[in-house]
Amino acid sequence: MTKQMNLRLDEDLIKEFEDLAKHENLDRSSLVKKILIKGLQQERLNLAVQKYVLKEISIEKAAEIAKLSLHEFISKLSQLGIPSNLSLEDFRKII
Repeated sequence: MTKQMNLRLDEDLIKEFEDLAKHENLDRSSLVKKILIKGLQQERLNLAVQKYVLKEISIEKAAEIAKLSLHEFISKLSQLGIPSNLSLEDFRKII
């Protein structure tokens, strides 16, 4: 089920969406939806990493917030150069 969401945006930003949509052969609405989905995924990952690094949440909770499997989240941490705080017990859960 989809619902409509209305946003008020500056004309310059709307023009940016229109220009990029044209280059990607998409309509403006499809491009905005694509960007929102990617941005939401990135924001979830950023929040999960931040809370994990600050030791506010476990690695399992961080993966859940990021909506990634534990393996995928650990891989993302590695790609970002962030060492995991995994204990031996945590590591055993992964295997």
